[in-house]
Amino acid sequence: MKRLFLLLCLLLSVEVQALARTPLMPVDNLKAGMRGYAKTVISGDTIETFPVEVLGVTGSESMGYQILIRAGGGVMERSGGIAQGMSGSPVYIDGKLAGAIAYGTAFSDPHYCLLTPIQDMLDLLDKPEPHRPDAKASLLPKGTPLLAGGFAPAGIAVLQETLEPMGVTVTDAGASGGVSSDKDLEPGSSVGAALIQGDLTLGALGTVTWTDERGRILAFGHPFMKRGNADFFLTRTWVLASIPNLQTAYKIGTIGAAAGSFNQDRNAGIAGQIGRLPAYIPLYVSVSDSTRSRNGSARVKIVNDEYLAPTLAASVLTSQAAKIADHGTGGSARILFDITAQDSKGELLHISRENMYFDKAAILKQLPTELQETVQVLLQNKLERVRITNIDVNVDASTESLVAEIKKAEVVEKEPKAGDTIHLKVTLKPYRGQEFVRKVAYKLPGDASGTIRLNVRGGASLAWIQELLRKQKEGGESQTKKEERKKDIKLSDYVREVNKADRNNDIIIEYAPDTKRKAVREGEEEEASLVSLLSGGRNKQSVAIDYIVDGEQKVTVKLP
Repeated sequence: MKRLFLLLCLLLSVEVQALARTPLMPVDNLKAGMRGYAKTVISGDTIETFPVEVLGVTGSESMGYQILIRAGGGVMERSGGIAQGMSGSPVYIDGKLAGAIAYGTAFSDPHYCLLTPIQDMLDLLDKPEPHRPDAKASLLPKGTPLLAGGFAPAGIAVLQETLEPMGVTVTDAGASGGVSSDKDLEPGSSVGAALIQGDLTLGALGTVTWTDERGRILAFGHPFMKRGNADFFLTRTWVLASIPNLQTAYKIGTIGAAAGSFNQDRNAGIAGQIGRLPAYIPLYVSVSDSTRSRNGSARVKIVNDEYLAPTLAASVLTSQAAKIADHGTGGSARILFDITAQDSKGELLHISRENMYFDKAAILKQLPTELQETVQVLLQNKLERVRITNIDVNVDASTESLVAEIKKAEVVEKEPKAGDTIHLKVTLKPYRGQEFVRKVAYKLPGDASGTIRLNVRGGASLAWIQELLRKQKEGGESQTKKEERKKDIKLSDYVREVNKADRNNDIIIEYAPDTKRKAVREGEEEEASLVSLLSGGRNKQSVAIDYIVDGEQKVTVKLP
């Protein structure tokens, strides 16, 4: 009995090893005229085969090889030729795995394509650094564009603005969710690489090239997002159809549930692990439209990628706001977002921001700005690595123009003293409304004396600072980096000051801020840093109202 058990174990071990040791066809052994077959899915999750013929091999050892093939058969007739979404489809010559479908050319015969040699893809598992240049720009990767499921056009526009300059196309895939395959992934299976999962989805369809008994997987045969070391969702899919097209045929399908993660995204393809899910950022967005008494929410997971996550978060927020606040006009909105994160030592970082925005034409463009920039500062800061653990966003939008300008400010007290709390009557003029007065308290500095000037301004009047910071970022070394060279700045300092930063709906009173403004405007960058611009002077005090506040007034106070 014991011998029988050992024999069964040996047979199972041999079978498992055989699965891992798929016979390979080296590039050097390929000759024009050799025939074989490829595996792919063009409908549902059924793997089908089609015949191929090797036409030749191009390239060199140093620059990398590509294999030119011609495909035929009934599958090609039904699919419209080699389609986007077939990338990664394994090609076997004489029963041996030669490579994966990877590239074609637009507006040409769709039966021709280039393969990425399998050895280049296997190298991703052991030596993932790229060892050959990108494919020529004229070649079209046979992976699908990013399929945006459940997104409003405004959310897709946010994605396109950032991703299309990187050579990534985003297309509307209709509603998110739908049927998904429950079969085990194997060579020829359709597979997804996704950036967003949940009520909204964002990812691309491709094909599995190779798997082994350890759950390792290779796919696509070309880069997905060109991120190198990566952490994307590896998902199940369901192919609805392959659509013939004049430029190139393409698959339409759904991005299903995560089944693992892709951890390499290189020139030769993407590599991952079935079963191990990637790190991700939970994001919850709730939107209310007070004008039409509508509300809705979305809960998603976005990949924890320091360069992609800010745009992904902004696109989800914009999309959900566009669905609920479907005004087609401008208006006002109040946004509250709460971000929890951990620094490199595991210490808690917490940012909670509330702000108001107004735009005469398109309020949606204003909404994601501060959230996107805050996520970017956390993930791309130069000080230490940060892991965001949760983001909650709440938005209340309306068609009202909740904007007011400061027209006048005066001190109530006649003979105040240093250290006293004085009161200022601030007169504001709303957009197309009647003036009103708001009384604001301000505690005078204890060391003030003589005649002092108070600056009373709205939080929205600091837009010039945001523009200055953006220009510094675009024009060369940022002010932040120059300050970091001069003193030890901690990430917690920025978090604290972001939490304290001015809001557009603040009435702000500052004592002697002119020196600071002049220093910035005249380019004396040593006198101001990002932290000081956000926080203002130690004598700045503010109060929030239900209007976006613009304008400023000077008030003179005489002290003994």
